[in-house]
Amino acid sequence: MTELKNFMYELHRYADQTHTLKDAYEKLPEAEKQKVMKTAPASVRSPEEFFHPVFSWLETMHSEYGVENEE
Repeated sequence: MTELKNFMYELHRYADQTHTLKDAYEKLPEAEKQKVMKTAPASVRSPEEFFHPVFSWLETMHSEYGVENEE
């Protein structure tokens, strides 16, 4: 269970970072958003698109396993 708690902690940190990145991306003018995405690898979605699945994953982990983050 300790390893699961560690994973949950890291997933929470990752979710927070994806949210921060999404916020920074949303503040960019449209032309700069296009430049950013043009340089991204083809397999990378925009920050607006990948932050939702990460938070969904974290919420599912919380509800499925009842493990809370200990920050």
